[in-house]
Amino acid sequence: MDALLMSLGSALLAAAGIAVALVVHLIGLGRIAPTPVLGLPGRRLRADASVYRAAHRAATPLAWLAGSVAAVAALGSLAARAAAGAEEWAILAVLAAIILVVGLVLATWRAHASLPD
Repeated sequence: MDALLMSLGSALLAAAGIAVALVVHLIGLGRIAPTPVLGLPGRRLRADASVYRAAHRAATPLAWLAGSVAAVAALGSLAARAAAGAEEWAILAVLAAIILVVGLVLATWRAHASLPD
């Protein structure tokens, strides 16, 4: 049961990394309308639709970088779980989560930095 949960957690982390980057990208393209649920946090980012799109467009490269690296690390943790064991899995899974969080913080910073004063 623990192995199944660990594998499921890694798969969900990999999917979340790509999903977050995809949502930020689609918001930047204007394909997802401003909502209080989706997108990067910040009251100034949600001032109007054009600011919302422009800020997400500025954050897109960092979101893709963080999401894809986190997904690769999460998939690596799946491989480590199959080949080595729980200790190696845990290191890569935690690394993937940290990369995703730090990358999204940097993407949010970049989005706020792109706003006009």
